[in-house]
Amino acid sequence: GKFKSLADFIDRIKDRNLNKKSLEALIKCGALDDLPAGEAGFNERGLMLANIDLLLEYHKERMKDAQNQDSLFVLVGGGASAPSLSLPPAPEASVPDKLLWEKELLGLYVSGHPLDKHKAKLEKLNLSITKIKSEPPKKPEVMVVGIVNAVREILTKNNEPMLFLTISDYTGSIECVVFPSTYQKLRNILTLDACVAVVGKLSKRDGEISLIAEKAKLC
Repeated sequence: GKFKSLADFIDRIKDRNLNKKSLEALIKCGALDDLPAGEAGFNERGLMLANIDLLLEYHKERMKDAQNQDSLFVLVGGGASAPSLSLPPAPEASVPDKLLWEKELLGLYVSGHPLDKHKAKLEKLNLSITKIKSEPPKKPEVMVVGIVNAVREILTKNNEPMLFLTISDYTGSIECVVFPSTYQKLRNILTLDACVAVVGKLSKRDGEISLIAEKAKLC
């Protein structure tokens, strides 16, 4: 049946492989968010992560003999009843942290998108990556706004570093090429998971459209 609470979930996981790494991953990706709060108050990722050692100790105690007199937790009603589980207060996880964890563990955003705070501006500018690629504007420069999802640095024949990025928005993604001279100016901006606005010229090679970066700023 459905788990009745966070305590019920931990109590029913008898596998000894529920270690810190696996429990941390479940918390970070939001798998435990919708469990009824029960004795634990409310299931917030920052709260659970801050108390992960307590949760693991609770699991360890529940794996022991039900008659163990040295339990750190208070039994409710005596007998085989599950002990209560109360987590000390802790700071809530920030939205950017939650999105970063989801992307890292699941490969996609679940509870929102890093561009949400810029959504109104993007809709007003009508600057979606899919539209830029399907209907390339005639003006020499275009602006792409999105999240840096991949970064690859290479050395040119002159032994100078240059960068290839993948920038994504709600609609799609585009490759962004950053030549050495531009990279020297923008290397602190064009980093993994950064929200950026990149201005440059479109280039088409082998049927694929990419952006040659000239300027960039953090959103």
